[in-house]
Amino acid sequence: MARLEERFAAAVLSAEESHHAWTVTVAADAAHEILAFLQSDADLAYTHMSDLTAVDLSALAEGDADFHVVYHLASQKNADDAELRRLRVTVPISGCGPVQTVTDIWTAAEWAEREIWDMFGIHVEGHPDLRRILMPDGFESHPLRKDYPRRGKGERAAFDFEASQSQLLGKQTEETAWLDSDDDVESETMILNFGPQHPATHGTLHLEVELDGERIVRCTPHLGYLHTGFEKLAEDMHWNQWIVVTDRMNYLSPLSNNFGYAIAAERLLDIEVPKRAQYIRVALAELARIADHMVWLGTHALDIGAFTCFLYAFQQREKAYEIFEACSGARLTVSYMRIGGLLHDIPDSFEPMLREFVSDFTTRALPEVETLLSKNRIWIDRTQGVGVVGGEEAVNAGLTGPVLRGSGVEWDIRRSDPYSSYEEFDFDIPVGANGDTYDRYLVRLEELRQSCRIITQALDNMPDGPVNIDDHKLKLPDKSHVYKTPDHTHRYDPQHPHGSIEGLIHHFKTVMDGHGVEVPVGEAYAATESPNGELGFYVVSDGSGTPYRVRVRAPSFYNYGMVPKLLRGHMVSDIVTVLGSVNVIAGELDR
Repeated sequence: MARLEERFAAAVLSAEESHHAWTVTVAADAAHEILAFLQSDADLAYTHMSDLTAVDLSALAEGDADFHVVYHLASQKNADDAELRRLRVTVPISGCGPVQTVTDIWTAAEWAEREIWDMFGIHVEGHPDLRRILMPDGFESHPLRKDYPRRGKGERAAFDFEASQSQLLGKQTEETAWLDSDDDVESETMILNFGPQHPATHGTLHLEVELDGERIVRCTPHLGYLHTGFEKLAEDMHWNQWIVVTDRMNYLSPLSNNFGYAIAAERLLDIEVPKRAQYIRVALAELARIADHMVWLGTHALDIGAFTCFLYAFQQREKAYEIFEACSGARLTVSYMRIGGLLHDIPDSFEPMLREFVSDFTTRALPEVETLLSKNRIWIDRTQGVGVVGGEEAVNAGLTGPVLRGSGVEWDIRRSDPYSSYEEFDFDIPVGANGDTYDRYLVRLEELRQSCRIITQALDNMPDGPVNIDDHKLKLPDKSHVYKTPDHTHRYDPQHPHGSIEGLIHHFKTVMDGHGVEVPVGEAYAATESPNGELGFYVVSDGSGTPYRVRVRAPSFYNYGMVPKLLRGHMVSDIVTVLGSVNVIAGELDR
């Protein structure tokens, strides 16, 4: 803050520290210069732009700004730094801007700036390709504005989808080396649509690919086929209610989504959950990582042609889902975590089931998969040297998780910005050397081993005590206190207090409009290391019982943005290889 105020005194409007982060508000006309300084200064080194988003302030009627454009930055100059430094830069703007693009500072900003134009109508001056990204071309409204109704304005009935066609290929300025060869035979390129209904996209992903023969000249991803408006829904749901929505983002590891959102809300409330709940969360998050990675591994191998590995991997996923079901009653949409703790404590069967799983997984299942693939000549030929990205470029593009670590960057939030007692666990962070598909495969394999180490430590050192905070104004009551008594009444029985009218009233008072959890006015950002990378939640409260704004920093959104670069120059057959190595989940991509 001192460096900024010394150099940009007139442009720094305010600076304050709250909820584990500094927030600096700067004038719009100086924002680009300040952001460039933060990124390039050797001592500050905010090389990683975690996220870029906006907030519509019209419903608050405070100040002169109509919107805030918000940049979440992170700095960790090397892996030996004690901790990750985070900074939030807020830029107030009137009307619809403009703000100056920062794509020349971080390439990660390209899609994020398109999204604030699409969702809020904020014009970004100098952007290389400012067009819709989630909504279809020709859509006239901006859905995350406060004046836009949750049910829409009838556009679906009036919109001419047949007439809405994307412009052929986005703007890509990089030269294509092989087109300057000595071959004097000129050939026309052709356009191939890969997806959105292709088995290897595992969802509604659409790549528009320009080919010179079978070689990829250009590639443009199209998003929004699964756009569900989760962020808009948050503005009409109470804080705990939105947890069920998080299950439906990365549906391969919903517990990780529950985890990240709960931590963001707890940070805004300045509460710390009991130690036992923290350890249970860690154990389940690591089991979710294993389940997610096994689905990734099975489908990735299947796409390339290794069918047997698919069967082995899904067998392990089923075992993990049995443990999820024992804890929550659900296999997929678990909704197990709560703001302030958990739905309820783990069952007696949890520890023996999990220990048996870890033992079998480390001694049999994982070695079997490695035997099938790691030295398989076909697997190596299809993955080594394919989809290469260097470490510096990966950081600048906002890549996180196994994709970033595969490029040799030791960046793991569990270590650099620990949460839920991760600082008490001993584990290694695997990194690659070449940044190709094979390295990303090896990184995920080693992460599976490290997750098993963390789970074992969590079970060995599991604390006793409650799994929820002792604040009845914040936590939901246990369901056994809400349901009817055995005689199907709600009469209070001191011998059998479960199912009393008091429990039912407590539940309703916690969730009813005007009576529920009132989160203090403020904002907070919390990030967790999900299976695909940095899963961040930026939550803004106006003091009411519902969030004013919830922003999801989805790792798939930024990782997918690198796909055109990873594919350029490769063959058509490499599309499924590269897509699989990035592991894009459409639910969190489109949100």
